[in-house]
Amino acid sequence: MSLAQIREELHQRIDIADERLLRMVYVMTEAYLEEEEEDAELAQIIAKHDQSGPWKQMTEEELMEDLKESIAEIRRGEYISIEDLEKEMEEW
Repeated sequence: MSLAQIREELHQRIDIADERLLRMVYVMTEAYLEEEEEDAELAQIIAKHDQSGPWKQMTEEELMEDLKESIAEIRRGEYISIEDLEKEMEEW
């Protein structure tokens, strides 16, 4: 079924719908539109953010390479414990 056919079918069903169905469709479309607005706002925030340095967008390959390096650092013992981090933070 094409989008035009679906749209027409929905219009017909809404025209004959009872109150319960209308309220359900209304709530569902409101939730959808709110989510779309939130997604659009998030996209704007991301677009405005400085994409250079450590905040640049990564490709999947770059992400996997960073992950492999992080795992290697952990295996070499190159990490800080929570306790040490908390002590360090007290000095800030």
